[in-house]
Amino acid sequence: MVKQSEETKKEVKAEEEEKPREETKAEPSLILKQYLDLKKKHPDAILLFRCGDFYETYMQDAEKASKALGITLTRSSKTKDTEGKPLEMAGFPFHALDTYLPKLIRAGHRIAICDQLEAPRQETAKQVAKQEVVEEVQPHRSFHM
Repeated sequence: MVKQSEETKKEVKAEEEEKPREETKAEPSLILKQYLDLKKKHPDAILLFRCGDFYETYMQDAEKASKALGITLTRSSKTKDTEGKPLEMAGFPFHALDTYLPKLIRAGHRIAICDQLEAPRQETAKQVAKQEVVEEVQPHRSFHM
């Protein structure tokens, strides 16, 4: 019986090696989930997502913002995007919004500014401050939400 189970193990292992490996998509972080939810509501806008003292952009928005603003596009070594790749990010200090927003508008981009509606909670690391779009800006128009 012992021989039989060893042979079965070898067969199972051989079958597993023959199967093509499926790429698994990464589960987004809580902040990224919140960002993606807001992005669904504003798909044609670059989301400026407030994280502490910075406005951050992620994924395709980060590429656009980096190019338009001349800021560095970085890739997170810890956080993965929805495809399991390092998350692309570009950001700037929140107090520089008056400098960077006009550059994005002049480049023809529509912008959704997301701010924290509450103070970040300190009870656990699994909770994040609620964010919402508080203003939309596009060439020749501005909407306060």
